[in-house]
Amino acid sequence: MTEIKCIKWKNLEGIQMENNTVSVVILPRLGGKLASLQYKKTKFEFAAQMKEQQYQIPGRDAEFEKFDASGLDDAFPSIAGSRVMSRNGEKIYPDHGEIWSSPFEYEIGRECVHLSFRSTRFSYTYEKTLELKENQVIIYYHICNEQKEPFPCLWAFHGLMRYEEDMELWYPKEVDSFENVLFSQELGAAERHVPIWNKEYDFSKVPARESGTMVKYYADKKIKSGFCGYRYPSYGMECVIEYNAQKLPYLGTWITAGGYRGDYNCAMEPANGYYDDIYIAEKNNSLYLLEKENPLDFHIKITMREMNKVSR
Repeated sequence: MTEIKCIKWKNLEGIQMENNTVSVVILPRLGGKLASLQYKKTKFEFAAQMKEQQYQIPGRDAEFEKFDASGLDDAFPSIAGSRVMSRNGEKIYPDHGEIWSSPFEYEIGRECVHLSFRSTRFSYTYEKTLELKENQVIIYYHICNEQKEPFPCLWAFHGLMRYEEDMELWYPKEVDSFENVLFSQELGAAERHVPIWNKEYDFSKVPARESGTMVKYYADKKIKSGFCGYRYPSYGMECVIEYNAQKLPYLGTWITAGGYRGDYNCAMEPANGYYDDIYIAEKNNSLYLLEKENPLDFHIKITMREMNKVSR
């Protein structure tokens, strides 16, 4: 049985969904952000928490870096901001897309919450429905292009999770190398390819807290098994993210250990393009074109559990 109620979360209207095992908080004003993702028995919070006391409300074309980075968002229709030419003229793709900063309408059902948004700029509708099943939160997505012309777009799961120095990262079993996409001391120059097993950097770990660094890299080939996750040994907790790899065949990883504005968080980011920018994805032959007659439908399943309950 899922209990759903409207609450005040910081300074915003929120929706809390909870059952006997987990509790989540949704913020419709911020694109349906998951502001909290908690395993109730141990009171362990998986979602990265904001540093500020209140949320600032972003306006049109807001720059993501100027706002508090926390919780689990969706990046759509791109991650990097850019200007893209189409048959209908130039389109401005905002920084981290427009979902994270947009107000969503919502309906509370008996066992689920349905959120929706219509983009007047790009003429698409964006819907997501959230439900709880025991120790899981499942998010169903339905994205429709309303125009005749195919819509070039990228979708990425921008789920910022809690950083702990001894945390461990899980990747799909077929990942054997990564492309570094951001210069760092740890991984060197952008566009460098690094095997998952190497003597320089441990991809199963995160940079040390005192490193003051940030890294971002992508698995450098398509993924066939939609699975990734986090382990928190000091707390005996783990979180698994499962998804349809046919719809989201690419996987990025972002980690900041103080290097980005002093933030500490990380995100494993299933995506439908490689990577981040419309033009880069087009160059890499991975740009997704959303056609009017073929909506984008998929789901993300997040499982929270104690480490001693299941071994993998």
